[in-house]
Amino acid sequence: MLESTWTALKHHQRVREIVVVLANFGAQDVLFRLGLGRLLGEAETVAGLPADEGTPQRVRRALEALGPTFVKLGQILSSRSDILPSAWIDELQALHSSAATLPWAQLQAQVLEDLGAELDQVFAEFDTTPLAAASMAQVYRARLLGGEEVVVKVQRPGLRRKMTADLQLLESVAQLVEQNTALADYQPRKMVRQLARAMLEELDFTQEGSHCDAVAANFASQPHIVIPRIYWAHSSERLLVQQYLPSHTPLEREALIEQGLDPSLLASRGAAAFIKMLLEDGLFHGDPHPGNLKAMDDNRVGFIDFGMVGRLGERRRLEVMTFMRALTEGNSDALVTVLVDWNDDGVRNMPAIEQAAGEYMARHGGKALKMGALIEDFLGLMREYRLLLPPDLLVLFKALVTADGVLTRLDPQLDLVATARPAIRAQLKAQLSWKIARRLGLDGLELGRGLLGELPQLTRLLVNRFKHGVLEMRVDVPGLERLERSLRLASTRLSLALLISALVIAFGPQIAAAGPVWLGLPAVSWLAAIATLGGLLAFLRSLFKSP
Repeated sequence: MLESTWTALKHHQRVREIVVVLANFGAQDVLFRLGLGRLLGEAETVAGLPADEGTPQRVRRALEALGPTFVKLGQILSSRSDILPSAWIDELQALHSSAATLPWAQLQAQVLEDLGAELDQVFAEFDTTPLAAASMAQVYRARLLGGEEVVVKVQRPGLRRKMTADLQLLESVAQLVEQNTALADYQPRKMVRQLARAMLEELDFTQEGSHCDAVAANFASQPHIVIPRIYWAHSSERLLVQQYLPSHTPLEREALIEQGLDPSLLASRGAAAFIKMLLEDGLFHGDPHPGNLKAMDDNRVGFIDFGMVGRLGERRRLEVMTFMRALTEGNSDALVTVLVDWNDDGVRNMPAIEQAAGEYMARHGGKALKMGALIEDFLGLMREYRLLLPPDLLVLFKALVTADGVLTRLDPQLDLVATARPAIRAQLKAQLSWKIARRLGLDGLELGRGLLGELPQLTRLLVNRFKHGVLEMRVDVPGLERLERSLRLASTRLSLALLISALVIAFGPQIAAAGPVWLGLPAVSWLAAIATLGGLLAFLRSLFKSP
């Protein structure tokens, strides 16, 4: 609490600016809903606001006015159909549109600094009128001295410093919001941390370039999928120079037919490529909106802007395949299993969830499956029962809905779920292959070998902790007292046996040679043999006797 208060004080000017902007757009009721109404003070709503605007529209305009950090926050919230109703989602998705353009004079010094040279030493041509402007960067057309057509992505100046301060402030605000019991279940601090990770990665353009190279390597054998080349010699954290992909616009079915392209083939190839990214590669485009998909000559499909990507590990890919298979087969039990797996905090009302899953399958069964509608309805189910998706799946579902919307505009008959079926079957079959079994067997052997190697060290550590009273254990085991007596008796016998063995080894030869001889053996040896036989019989008897 003290930490969040201190952060708010440290950034008091920015806090006041945020509050004033919210009040100016008539969105101060959001602060009251979050339990932060005390921050408003004497801020008042500016007169003249459109009377027909609702809270979602006002919040969207306020986020745009507050700058890149809050635009990005709104963009991430636009993927949270599991917690926000459709009116909010539709409005926040408008934040993906272009931002205000900065004049070249404000970016020139930073560009020259990052290039380490004058423009004419790197580019034969450079158009200082931007192709596009977003909240974090502006994009320019250029041509390198070698003749290659490129686009140059330039980060807005001073962005990292401002975003870092805003993220610290949002972390403190989220901590205050989390004190509201009704909102704590939505994990606002976790949401802000997700925002911070996404933004800091997107601020480093070398990360985007690396994603681009990785995806290009995954499609190296598929010439109909085009990923732009990165010119690393001229790229840096704030500047990205990449291949320009000439394409046909707009990305609309009739317009593409007029330009001699096959929209259905483009949609099919785009869908297959996206499914490959998801289920085979585990690295996929996180925002495949129309501006990031290119229809190129020879019905090739280009993907650009890998600033936002999603990653799926092997286990998560298997869960996604199970989810898709449950949809195609109408298996509500499999759907419930996936829901439980995806909720670390547990499912509170299992019977209600099972019934809701059955109703969900009934709504979508017996007709063509549309990925967008399936996911929107699924997220609505999660919102109703206060279930939260893991962050990586939020990116996945958002990307699936976006890709489905773009591709079905090219081919209304496209079924993204049907496109995924062959890949799902192939991947599930691979999970049962002998290579996977062999790998799992080797992993098991490696684990066993590691445990055996660590066993002596762990045993010594356990004994030392017992000796020094560091380790305290409370175990409720039936018959523990009887076990204690058995261990005490066994330790006594073992000690006595070791003592007798030592005495026999030390004095046995001298004693055995003493005394009278009978049948060639000293009498003592006869006594020792009889004692040994008796001891063996007693030992065997003790094995079968209850302590």
